[in-house]
Amino acid sequence: MLKDINISGRVLDKDKKPLPGASVSVKGASKVVSTDENGNFALKNVDEQAILVVSFVGYIRKEVPVNGGSVLNIVLDEDISLLGDVVVVGYDTRKQSELTSAVSVVSSTKLKDVTANSIGAMLQGKVAGLQVVNSSGAPGANAEIRLRGVSSVNANQSPLFVVDGIIGGNYDPNDVESVTILKDAGATAMYGSQANAGVIIVTTKRAKQAETRFEAKVSTGFRTADFGNMELMNSNELYDYQKEFYRDYVVGAANNSYKIDLIKFYSERPLSLRNQDYDWSKESFKKAPIYNFYLSASGKTEKNDYYVGASYYKEKGTFINTDFERVNLRGNSTYHFSKKLDLTNNINLSASQGKSYDYMDAYYSFLNMPWDNPYDASGNPVYVDGNSTFKWWSRDKINPIHTVQNSEHPYKGFNVNYDLGINYRITDWLTFASSNRLSASFDKGSNYVSSLAAGTYHGMGYLDELNTLNYGLVSNQLFKFNFKFGEHSLSGFAGGAFESSKNETSGASGKGLPEGLKVPGVISSNQVIVGAHNKYILQSLLSQVNYNYKNKYFLSGSFRYDGSSNFAPSKQYGGFPSVSAAWALNNEAFLADNPIFSNLKVRASYGITGTQDIGASRFLGLFSLTTKYNSLVAAVPYQLPSPNLTWESKRQLNAGMDIGLFNRVNLTFDVYRNDTKDLLLQVSQPLSVGFETKWENAGTVINKGIELGINSTNITTKDFEWITDFTLNFNNNKLSGFPSDIVKTGSWSISQIYRNGGNLFEFYMPKWLGVDAQTGAPVWEKIIYNTEGKAVASEKTSDYSQATNQEVGSALPKYQGGFNNSFRYKNFNLRVSTYFNYGNKVFSNNLRFMMNDGHEPYYNQIKLPKDAKIWTHPGDTGATEPSPQNSANSTETSTRYLKDGSYFTIRNIAFSYTLPSAWAKKISMSDVTVGITADNVATFSNFLGQDPQTTITPTRYATPGVSDFKYPNNRQYLLNVNFSF
Repeated sequence: MLKDINISGRVLDKDKKPLPGASVSVKGASKVVSTDENGNFALKNVDEQAILVVSFVGYIRKEVPVNGGSVLNIVLDEDISLLGDVVVVGYDTRKQSELTSAVSVVSSTKLKDVTANSIGAMLQGKVAGLQVVNSSGAPGANAEIRLRGVSSVNANQSPLFVVDGIIGGNYDPNDVESVTILKDAGATAMYGSQANAGVIIVTTKRAKQAETRFEAKVSTGFRTADFGNMELMNSNELYDYQKEFYRDYVVGAANNSYKIDLIKFYSERPLSLRNQDYDWSKESFKKAPIYNFYLSASGKTEKNDYYVGASYYKEKGTFINTDFERVNLRGNSTYHFSKKLDLTNNINLSASQGKSYDYMDAYYSFLNMPWDNPYDASGNPVYVDGNSTFKWWSRDKINPIHTVQNSEHPYKGFNVNYDLGINYRITDWLTFASSNRLSASFDKGSNYVSSLAAGTYHGMGYLDELNTLNYGLVSNQLFKFNFKFGEHSLSGFAGGAFESSKNETSGASGKGLPEGLKVPGVISSNQVIVGAHNKYILQSLLSQVNYNYKNKYFLSGSFRYDGSSNFAPSKQYGGFPSVSAAWALNNEAFLADNPIFSNLKVRASYGITGTQDIGASRFLGLFSLTTKYNSLVAAVPYQLPSPNLTWESKRQLNAGMDIGLFNRVNLTFDVYRNDTKDLLLQVSQPLSVGFETKWENAGTVINKGIELGINSTNITTKDFEWITDFTLNFNNNKLSGFPSDIVKTGSWSISQIYRNGGNLFEFYMPKWLGVDAQTGAPVWEKIIYNTEGKAVASEKTSDYSQATNQEVGSALPKYQGGFNNSFRYKNFNLRVSTYFNYGNKVFSNNLRFMMNDGHEPYYNQIKLPKDAKIWTHPGDTGATEPSPQNSANSTETSTRYLKDGSYFTIRNIAFSYTLPSAWAKKISMSDVTVGITADNVATFSNFLGQDPQTTITPTRYATPGVSDFKYPNNRQYLLNVNFSF
């Protein structure tokens, strides 16, 4: 039988110093006391099996089982966001108080408010300097991540991911313990040629306590498509809008009445159309369920620490016939052979599959007219083509509902990573550390169109299939040292690293498949076989030395020497040094016992990182073997040789300050300048060469910015706590050193210019000046130049060929950040996360079709803004949209469709309740939390079109900052149950 006892004890920090004023309470009860000046506390009449909750500002809240003990000594660990906590930096760990570089840490508690398949989406708005763009809502899609702007034209700009200390790797978000973001060269230079875009270190969960502990999570809910401000016309609105196409206006005629010819209109648009109202977006995008299940077990023995976690994630897409599911299994163990030798084994297995979609199916789902019914009387999708006898109003004779039903775009994959780590403590100050990873993955994707589907492949069918195999090795062998002499301490490491990876692809495509068969072996015509092998090797020497004097003055230096197979033998090697320093003013005598500053440190760093991430063989002269001559394989020149091609390098300068105030407010401030030189560019060649471009090192991208991060404990009492996180960063980039202006023109003739003194992703197009009040014609700006080529004046023109291309704004934002608040009242918790983005331009290519002035009368249209007005007569000064009768070239590329991409979004709201321990015990649990979350709750923006979050990654088919009928992002609502036992 349980009994009540009296308890006393002390609350200490890890150095056994008392923590006066710490709160000690009984979980699930109202009993609470504070420790005295010596850290002592006493509680009377406490259940001998109760759990004490101990908290103190700046330290991690701790739950301690009484287990019948009457005297307890409780040690609190400092909070991971504050000083003293160990942070993974480079190939080693450092106390946060000893850091000399710009590093941000996000704990799992700040990540778990968002349920997603990708850690990127969970980081949005939580780290200063980190831009996260959810550019697609397709199932399984990953967020685009940029750290401190974009610093290259062609190289990959996604940060390097490091999982459990080894570059690359696979993981499940449920297994993540913390995420560390390395921002400046003082932290990233240790990764040399792979760290040009920053580094994100993922640390997975490990055992924390001796007894076996089980943790489980169940999340389920649904998603709905978010169409932003792109609201389409219904049948009545479109009917009335199309009356404007029948206005009596012939350009140049003398007898125009400018009235609508209703007789002709009604003869071509019967009134019955008002009753034919089919919402295509509602038919194509539906509410979709999402599930996430997770179970883990961890524990420690004298010889072994272990953790195993398994998860299942499934999301059905909001667009019909799309989905994604993934199974993940992770296990790690550390076996302590002796006080000197530890052996760590990690393994991660994952398998995924899903169904993608065809862009054109989404395209028609937005543009088909509400006067067309996609279903027949029996509720089956109707077949439509140009020979259909019934009336189909939409321009392209395609029913996307029918096409989706008769096509498939499946994909599947498998990934395995095995890590082996050895730590051997040679002496008290010297350790040998070996970390090694073997990885392999296989992915298969298919696109199948049945012969029953309308369009190009009707009657024949089509299939293309691609298989990709990746495998490789990463091996790091380091000697680490750490020793003290008096008030000095020295630590660091030296060693080598080796990486090798190989990629193999094979596939086939063609037409002419029997109905029901979906394998390449039955393709009867237009067979195409593809296949390629790529191999990549990187070998490195690396070293780092860290010096600490009196915990006041810190100095760190590193050097990495990389050799990459992506360059010619004479250009394969590059060195990447860094140096950083910090001064902890709060440890000086003049600030000792200062009641204001709990922390005050200044930092500075300089270093060089690089990149060679443009693919293998760019330095070689290549021939293509894809043609034939006399039925034999023929070779034709494909790429000019570039034997001098070498590293693209980034020179990074950073200065920062960390300030702690009153043990409640922590502020981090950084300024930086990053100069990326010797850009890997495709430079235009003279016509006499016979090639348009050649790979060369030319040009510089300069990024300058300011970052601010604030963490504040606004209120903390026994029952109530309010914590605020705020991040803000400004970034500006300029180009220099380019041999000439480079104009890149993507799809739909949307161009961006790269020139000296200009910005990255700068749109280059004519300026839209509105409508000519007398004629209703579109008007653009024409710049007048003198004989020296200098602009001296401007004038209006309705001749698009005379309009002048101009720089009109960049796709990159001027600033962005997040504002997040956490509230706790007793056992209730509420977290509200927001994100904002300002100053970028987005070209809404959707509007070219959905606000087209009658150029395409059989496409549905967007509801015009409230202040929009179509021109109706001469002298119509209030008109903003051209006359449909005089709108030549009005939908050509111009700033008419270039919109402000700024927005503010309520990213997430999470509300939860933790059951009192007595209630949890009744169901044999130690902890139970039930909550609800809502993601992408609301977005506030003036952007006309879909969600303004638009890709910032240039590809063959995508231009940064161009929104083009993307798979819409989703609002997500979940019920979450977390419990441990």
